[in-house]
Amino acid sequence: MGLINEFYIQLYSVREELRRDFPGTLRKLGKIGYTGVEFAGYGGYSAKDLKKLLDDNNLRPMGTHSSVEALLERLDEEIEYNQILGTEYIVLPHYSGISDRDGMLRLAELFSPIAEKITSAGMKFAYHNHNWELAKDNGEYLLDIFYSNTDPDKVFAELDLYWIAYAGVDPLEYMKKYANRAKLLHIKQIKDYESRKCVDLHEGVIDFSEIIKTGKQSGVEYYILEQEEFEIDPFISVKNGIDYILGLND
Repeated sequence: MGLINEFYIQLYSVREELRRDFPGTLRKLGKIGYTGVEFAGYGGYSAKDLKKLLDDNNLRPMGTHSSVEALLERLDEEIEYNQILGTEYIVLPHYSGISDRDGMLRLAELFSPIAEKITSAGMKFAYHNHNWELAKDNGEYLLDIFYSNTDPDKVFAELDLYWIAYAGVDPLEYMKKYANRAKLLHIKQIKDYESRKCVDLHEGVIDFSEIIKTGKQSGVEYYILEQEEFEIDPFISVKNGIDYILGLND
């Protein structure tokens, strides 16, 4: 029996394919077997039309990466769009330019009311890390500073395992710190801690079997492929990815 029977994909993984053929790409992902998607842009579609595309291909919209501008300048519009889609999580995918504790405190203050509004609208807010948040200020990870100064019931963690490993931190041990708060995991592989290359899931050092076993015990809700680099056809890569993850046994 497989460790999990649902697997999602962050659409940034097939960004070039989406630019060429948005509906065709969704159709292929549905046929490959993905349970659903996390958006990184909406392809210019209305929410109603995009929902139909998803429904036609049996894809669930579990989340979206919303830009800083969308969250700060047109939050009501972003919420309404995702309410129509049926999205569960609205995620801040990045926020650059911070290098110390004070910056993370300002970030926490800036996005706490946004998380509150998203929660009141019936959805959940999460933050997606890169490697820079695993730098330290006075011995404390910047990412920990952010989470310790936001409401754990309203600001959830989308942990990107590749970027945690890229920073030289053990992703399995780090995710244990956020049991019941890390609801989303970006399943992304690193070849090794020296080259730090993003590779297909079966080719690197992160043990996804242990990651998923731990996630099942610690409240992870969604496992999401995000592939940033390809040495083979992207559709073959993402097919290999889902086959690998769903083939992991208890």
